Amino acid sequence: MKKQFAALKNRLTSISREEPLNKLSLTAIIILDIIILHILFIGLEDHTRQLTSASEYMPHTAREMVIQQSWTPANRISKLQPLVLADRNNLRYRYESPFDEQKIKVMHPDAQRFYSQAKILSEDKALHSLFLNRKKAAEERSRTENAFEKAKKSYDTQLLENIANAARTGANAAATTAQQYNEKIGRLTGEIDALENGINAHPGIQTLWKIVSPNDAERDRIVKDYKRFQFWFPLKELAWQLVFLLPIFGTFYWWNSRSIKKDNPIQTLISSHLLVIASLPIILKLIELVIDLIPEHFFKNLFKFLKSLHLMALWHYFLIFAIIIIGLLIVCFIQRKLFNKQKVLQKRLARGACTACSKRLPPGAVYCPFCGTGQLRTCTACGKQTPSGGACCIHCGTNQTGH
Repeated sequence: MKKQFAALKNRLTSISREEPLNKLSLTAIIILDIIILHILFIGLEDHTRQLTSASEYMPHTAREMVIQQSWTPANRISKLQPLVLADRNNLRYRYESPFDEQKIKVMHPDAQRFYSQAKILSEDKALHSLFLNRKKAAEERSRTENAFEKAKKSYDTQLLENIANAARTGANAAATTAQQYNEKIGRLTGEIDALENGINAHPGIQTLWKIVSPNDAERDRIVKDYKRFQFWFPLKELAWQLVFLLPIFGTFYWWNSRSIKKDNPIQTLISSHLLVIASLPIILKLIELVIDLIPEHFFKNLFKFLKSLHLMALWHYFLIFAIIIIGLLIVCFIQRKLFNKQKVLQKRLARGACTACSKRLPPGAVYCPFCGTGQLRTCTACGKQTPSGGACCIHCGTNQTGH
């Protein structure tokens, strides 16, 4: 495994052992990698969007109506109104109707019933007119109520001032204005009540209200279906994303293997980078699935079990020891892979420094003038003296790291 990673690293950063990749070419390739990776994620997002999500399976309005049961006889007309008038009120060019057949087709059966019936109601011209008139009357009443509140505050202020000045002319005028607003509010409320009575009397609305008010058994069934969909959705999403990613990964893997077999350095370099780029989304999606499922299911049950036994302290002990172990592994990796003895010696040799004390040596020095350490050793192959920090003999090229 270690040798394979080292070989992959060489293929990513050099054309061949004799021809290393210069920094400008490597920069250009990395920029291309970033562009291709960006396009790959955009394509993955567009492909994933074709899969039915939880919000499409049970839209917000349906969840609010059936699961949360926040639609009551007092507010359900107000909640239904924006949906019935949705197609009329939206002016965006890229607007998508909530009653699109493809959208309704992928919904939960009970949500389908609701949206199909709401679509029929939105196309009823007489009912549409009732909702539109109610909307206008409600907006007018809202404006009048705001004006009434302002007039009431003005009346209260003037009344206090007039009491102090022993005059009531301004207060009477303010009271008259407030009374007019109050009368208008009453008239508009009567209009809205009459319109709502007309809406409730419509046969299609009565059918919809039956759908909106499921009994407890029906609600429990719908909630169970929705939870089941949410549970399996991450696995379905990953499988659907792999349908998009695996052919690309397979193509790049085949190209890379063929390039290595035919010893084509340029194609090996490019295909190696593309293979890594195609691997990243797969690895990230697998990690995302693990992170999504493990905390949601495993840890939830684990915490529940520990709490029932009053042993939550065990979890914190585990976290402390886990962090210590991770820290030790990180330190070991840094020391053994990045700053091991052989690499330190090679860096000191490259700087012309002593392999022991790291102080710069005079040109041609065999021993360090500061600590007296010898800078040469005998090659096991040719028997000649070679720098002790070097990986290979300077005379015969034999690798010295294994001796």
